Parts: sequence; structure tokens; C-alpha cells
Amino acid sequence: MKLLDRFGIWAIMAVAAVTRLWNLGYPHKLIFDETYYVKDAWTLSSAGHELAWPKDANKAFESGDVNSFLSDPSYVVHPPLGKWLIALGMRAFGAENSFGWRISAALFGIALVFLSYVVAKRVLRSHRWALFVALLLAIDGEAIVLSRVSILDGFLAFFALLGFYFMLRDGEGSQAPLWRRPWLLAMGATLGAASAIKWSGLYFLAAFCLYVVVRYAIDNRKPLKIAYKAATTFALTVPLAIVTYVISWTGWLVTPGGYGRDKNSNPFIALWEYHVQAYKFHVGLTTPHDYSANPLTWLFMTRPTSFFYEPCGQGCATAVTALGNPLIWWVGAVAVLTVLFTWFARPDRAGTLILLGFVGGYLPWLGYLSRTVFEFYTIVFLPFTLMAIALVFQRAVRDAYSPKRVRGWVYAFTGSAIALSIFFAPIWMGIDIPYWYWLAHMWLPSWI
Repeated sequence: MKLLDRFGIWAIMAVAAVTRLWNLGYPHKLIFDETYYVKDAWTLSSAGHELAWPKDANKAFESGDVNSFLSDPSYVVHPPLGKWLIALGMRAFGAENSFGWRISAALFGIALVFLSYVVAKRVLRSHRWALFVALLLAIDGEAIVLSRVSILDGFLAFFALLGFYFMLRDGEGSQAPLWRRPWLLAMGATLGAASAIKWSGLYFLAAFCLYVVVRYAIDNRKPLKIAYKAATTFALTVPLAIVTYVISWTGWLVTPGGYGRDKNSNPFIALWEYHVQAYKFHVGLTTPHDYSANPLTWLFMTRPTSFFYEPCGQGCATAVTALGNPLIWWVGAVAVLTVLFTWFARPDRAGTLILLGFVGGYLPWLGYLSRTVFEFYTIVFLPFTLMAIALVFQRAVRDAYSPKRVRGWVYAFTGSAIALSIFFAPIWMGIDIPYWYWLAHMWLPSWI
């Protein structure tokens, strides 16, 4: 066990690296929303803002003609930071190289595993249970796929969890004077960056700030002090988050030709008008999609997203499907509900912190049940789901008449999860397999 304590996280990180980096350039095609984000990232880094492409530009781009973009601006509805991060990999390895398209997402996905270990160690106050959480994230299919496809949600998950970590660190010294709250400042900047990837980062900012104030209010019930705490929390986080967010738009602000840039002589007013237009698009997005998934079903993984599927010969197929490990996900759904119900009966620190991740990452989506949304949005609260599993097992071991027997169940669960991940790996990593073997992974009709 000493070896586990000393080298466990590095073995887990090796697993995370292999599953996310092996054959990362396959398929050499823009799959799913890479058709937007990869091409947008390239023009963003070339012109400072997104530019339009000719019709059916994907084949030309995939064949190496990466500079056939037009001079017309492109209308985009997501902030630019995630695309800037994608562009770093493309600049380092070449826009012609599909490895370069995806390397930034892969590195952030690997880093998310380590960050989940660091966070879980503070939430669960246990090194070994933190290793358990990191292992589950390292081998889960959705986490693997979101690290191997160049879209925005993996970046958002990393910055949201990093903001949560900074909130935890601030709580360890929450009685410090106003001018000595570096962790709260870091939380504001980090969640501003999360919002500069996707606007849903704002939900985490609101949830975490509210938690800081409520935690203080529970310890100190004097209204004036609570009001002061709320005001200082706002002052230390929200303005810095706004500044961080606006900085991410620097390319659009300082270069001419961006979409809507010239609609007002004041670039900040033009930026505001652009955001109003994008907001109307988001709240009105009800376009049918084959893989849309109602948020009420997300925890149970009834409609995972197929990012890529292609026959590769007679009776052969290759696929990239954002399908989580079924054992992890279904046990995770039960664990989350267990933590929720027990919290209402007897609130505790670990349960509160885990549920806070769902307040920021899941609860707001329940207000958009008719909007076109996808199962893979759950990556932002997947680390909290895994911490819920760990917490339920941790409590079971602690309270059991026979802890040894419960530990046996935990070992059996872990071994079964690893075996299932090996079984499902081909449809996460785009490995050519017989069609019958692909079909053997489609346990529910809604997975096809």
C-alpha cells in the first residue's frame, strides 16, 4: 500500500496520458463540432477574429489547404478563449496536422485528472479516495473522448474545477482581511476564463460566490457583517471575472473586420450588441438534432453523442462515441441521489461541496428543457459525480459492521470498471472493429 500511496497518482496519470494521446490524430477528419472550433481557431490566430470559409471547406482543410478562408467575418456564438487554446496546438504542430488540432484538448484532459485528485483530496480528506476519483476519471469514456476531440467543453470543465479548487483554498483562510484573499481573486479570474470559453461558466461563478457568502453567514449571523461579506466577495470576484472575460476578446476589439465590430464607433458598445444577439440565439436554440439529450436524462446517460462513425471495410466500423463507462455512470447516478437525499436529512461539508458542483454545472440546465443540448455537457460536473461515488463508498466503509467486506465491494467495483473501460475503449478511441463488436457495445437502443 505504501507503493500505492507514493506512486499511485503517477500510474493513474500515465493511464490518462496513454488513453488521451495514443493515435490522437485519428481520424484525420473534422468530426462533430470540430468543423466550427478548429477552423475558427485557425482564423482567430491568423486575423484576431473568426473568418468565414467557403462552402464545403472541410475536405480542403483536411487535405492541407488550411488558408482558403474568406475575408468575410464569421458569426460565432461562443467566446474566444477556448479557440485560442486550440490555436496554440495548431501553431505548435501545424494546422495541417490533426494531432495539432487536438493536442490542447488532450493536455487539458490529462490535467483535469490530476486536478480532480487534488480537489478530491481536499473534499474527501483522504489521499486514497482521491486516487480512486482520479482513476475513475482517467478511465471514463466521456472524459477520454472529450480529451480527444477539439471542442470547448473539456476546457470549460478544467477551468470550472480549478475555480472550485481556489474556492476551497480560500475557505481554509476565510477569516483573512480583505486585502489578503489571493485565492478568492484567483477564483474570480479563473471563472472569468471559464466564462470566456462558454457562458455556462457564469453559473459556476454565481454558485461559488453564493457559497462563500452563505458559509460565512452560517458562522456569523450579524446582518451587517454578512452584507459586508457579500459586498467584498462580489468586489473581489465579479469585476476581475469581467476583466478576464473582456481580455479574451482583445483580438476582436483591436483588429478591424470582426463580425459586428464596425456597428458602433465604441468597440465596447459594439461588443455588447454582439452579445445581445448571441444571447438571443442561445435561448432560442431549439433546432432538432439526432443526438440532442434532455437534461433530465443526463445522469443516466440515455443518449450519448456519436462524434464519428464510419464503415472501414466489409463488416468493419470505426467510431468515436462520447459514451461514459456504464458502471461508473449508473453507480454515479445512484451515488449523487444518495448524497442529495442524505444531505437533506443531515447536511455535511463533503456532501455540500459535491452538490455545489451540480448547482453550478447541472441545475441551471433544468431551466432549458426545450433547448437543443447534448449529453457531453455533463463533463463539467463529472468530477463531482465521481466524488459522490467515493463519498458513498467512504461512508459505507466507515459505518459498516464489516469494513473489510465493504472494501471488497469497492475493489470489485473498481476492477469491473477497469474491465468495462477496456471493453469500450475501441469506440472511444476510433479503433477499427468488426461491426458485430461495435453493436455489442450498444446496450440501449438510444445509444445508436
